Amino acid sequence: MFAGWSLRKRLIISSAALTAVAGLAIGGATLVGVRAYMVGQLDEELISAAQRLHSVVSDTDDPGEQLNAPGLGVGTVLGAIDANGHVSAVYLNANATPESLSPDQVADIPVADWGSRIRDVSLRGIGAYRIAAVDATSGHIILMGLPTGTIDRVVGRIGVFLLFLIFGIVALVVFAGRKSVDVALRPLERMRQTAHRISDLELAVGDAALTERVDIDEPNTEVGELGRAFNHMLDNVDEALTARRISEAKVRQFVADASHELRTPLTAIRGYSELTRRQNMAMSDDLRHALGRIESESVRMSVLVEDLLLLARLDEGRSLDLAPLDVSKLVRDAVNDATVASPDHVWKVKATRGAIVAADRDRLYQVLANLVANAGTHTPAGTVVSTSVANTADSVVITVADNGPGIPEEVRASLFERFARADTSRARATGSTGLGLAIVEGLVRAHNGTISVQSVPGDTRFVVTLPRVLKA
Repeated sequence: MFAGWSLRKRLIISSAALTAVAGLAIGGATLVGVRAYMVGQLDEELISAAQRLHSVVSDTDDPGEQLNAPGLGVGTVLGAIDANGHVSAVYLNANATPESLSPDQVADIPVADWGSRIRDVSLRGIGAYRIAAVDATSGHIILMGLPTGTIDRVVGRIGVFLLFLIFGIVALVVFAGRKSVDVALRPLERMRQTAHRISDLELAVGDAALTERVDIDEPNTEVGELGRAFNHMLDNVDEALTARRISEAKVRQFVADASHELRTPLTAIRGYSELTRRQNMAMSDDLRHALGRIESESVRMSVLVEDLLLLARLDEGRSLDLAPLDVSKLVRDAVNDATVASPDHVWKVKATRGAIVAADRDRLYQVLANLVANAGTHTPAGTVVSTSVANTADSVVITVADNGPGIPEEVRASLFERFARADTSRARATGSTGLGLAIVEGLVRAHNGTISVQSVPGDTRFVVTLPRVLKA
């Protein structure tokens, strides 16, 4: 019944329903009690009138003459049952004149089992009565009845009044209940707002700190207990984030220090190997091959160290030197360089004018060069690689698409992680550190932008969205 309803609505409707049920029960009991009391009063009046009638009753068998007895009110019924069970009856009409009952009305009066009982009898056309045996002389039973219509009208009016009263009380309960429920649920509302603010925090990146807490007004209530438990949970989460932040800071520092320290010896190894190779020294082919391998690996290691050092700096949140830049020209330069590097691919570029962003030119070029180079490296010859630049109201969208074999779904989930490779779907033509797309994602984020990938066989798209700088 309450499925999909808010807690506030459930509490208010439940309170109103319980109030209505209780009001109807009390009202019903009140009506039954009032009617029983009034019927009792009527019975006492009937007994009193019967006693007065008994003291003046004549020997006549005509009940009409007995209606002339003093103290009888309008609507009073008098009847007589003879020894043969024949019933005759009259009543005092609205004009205080005795009037005989019709045969149908007389038929409604029971003949037997009167004794000392007061019986409820409904007479057609004139209503319900309480009728009692007044006297039994000469084989005749004298009956007297008083109408209960007045009681029914009073009880009906009381019932209508009680219905309106119950309706008013229920409306008051709804109004007051809403106010009281709002006050009672205020701590839960604060918890909800706190949870929403926490859900908007960037807890997965950067030096995330969880400082939000719930204010607890009444700690000894059930809601206060919930608030304390909620704050305790936030304390534990904050401690875990702090521990993660400290651990990541140590790792970043180690990577930065190690990368920085490795640059010098790698440069020395590369320099000495190159110098030795250039000398006209007598050496065997194996030695010359070994020196060449030392030089090439030192170059590869230098690139890896530079990439690690760049990632460590990005993780530290170091800001870039941003300035207004036309992306279109940069995209064309990156595609031209890729065309030279991979002439067996079909390169297309479409760049709109006025694509101005706040960017570090060298770092943004690194992003573009990496994306188009990946498209050329990990797709077969003849693949069409299309690069486009488009403007929206507040963004510049750069898309690098190819019609190659695509990237499997299980690989896409970790594509921008460090040391991730798509070897399962794309031919690995050259060596790769697996840091290229991680650097791309970090640099795009440093430019306050986003990057996403969509891929199906025959259509793979890397989409970079950067904030657009509008001309003044």
